Amino acid sequence: MSRPLPLITPFNEFFWTGGADDELRFQRCQSCGTLRQPPAPICAVCRSTETEIATVSGRGTVVGFTVNHHQWLLDPAPPYVIAIVAIDEDDRVRLTTNIVGCDPDDVFVGMRVAVKFEQHEDVWLPMFEPTDDQEPGPLPEEEDVRPLIRPMLGTHKFEDDVAITGIGMSRVGRRLMVDPLALTVDACRRAVEDAGLTLGDIDGLSTYPGPEGLASGHSEGGVTALEEALRFHPTWINGGIELPGQSGAIVAAMLAISAGLCRHVLCFRTVWESTHATLAAMAPPPPMARLVGDFTTWRFPFGAMSAANWIGMCASNHFHRYGTTREALGWIALTARAHAGLNPVAIYRDPMSMDDYLSARMITTPFGLYDCDVPCDGCVAVVV
Repeated sequence: MSRPLPLITPFNEFFWTGGADDELRFQRCQSCGTLRQPPAPICAVCRSTETEIATVSGRGTVVGFTVNHHQWLLDPAPPYVIAIVAIDEDDRVRLTTNIVGCDPDDVFVGMRVAVKFEQHEDVWLPMFEPTDDQEPGPLPEEEDVRPLIRPMLGTHKFEDDVAITGIGMSRVGRRLMVDPLALTVDACRRAVEDAGLTLGDIDGLSTYPGPEGLASGHSEGGVTALEEALRFHPTWINGGIELPGQSGAIVAAMLAISAGLCRHVLCFRTVWESTHATLAAMAPPPPMARLVGDFTTWRFPFGAMSAANWIGMCASNHFHRYGTTREALGWIALTARAHAGLNPVAIYRDPMSMDDYLSARMITTPFGLYDCDVPCDGCVAVVV
């Protein structure tokens, strides 16, 4: 198996095997008729749990796409188009899929498409190809989120109760070939010393993404790994992939301090992507297991392997709606490089021009090499 495939279960069989009958199928609420994807035990609109399986026309509109140029997998081979397609019957149902049957450069936001199934073992992947429609299809209306914003309960702001009192950083570099937990310990000890505290003063720990990131080089193992290494005795801990990034770990720590749950929270984030990739390349590739449960089940079978792919699809919609250009993104990369030139421990410090940015190899449109993370090793810690 060269392409990641989902495990067929009683909960998703109707979707992944519908192609055997040339039918695109979704769950439908029996009470209000709302379609939903991925499958769920309850209707998000009317909260009914009565569900049936419905066959749709298989026609839709491309609302976002990216042309992937990077070799993530043996199959599919680049370049290939990953797209978000809104289904005609309900544009709230949007599939991550591939656009086939045309040149990748011919795909555009608003393209009308129809399902075309491709069988891989016992799975029929719903891909889409262009129709003969001459006019672009309608795009989903932007949701007005303002009514969803809840007013503050009072005038007190939790951020007024807290301060960042210490900062520490480990060595930073490419392929350091160092245990990631050693990087974490180094940064954390420096942050605690910078705060004028001892390790015994720390009564809270907060991190992102926690143990889930260990297997991909995005963490050292989380709170448990650091707690065991330094023998902390926290009264409050926090860490998990559902936080809004490493800043979420700091905000959670601020809330804990303001609520009086602890006094000094040590927040940390470690990556060791470059060492992880080097070590992984030394070992024979493990057999590819079937995908179960999480969001990767609905993205990886179509070669949407990276956050760059997922964000790239959204970026194309932004480009379409607002006229954004690659040069606008380029100024972000140029500004970051200029700041790096002022940092003696930055990995890349040489000046970069807009021509350098635009001529770099494409990863997944609209993102080139300098839009993407530099795989590196290092840890930053702060005391809140």
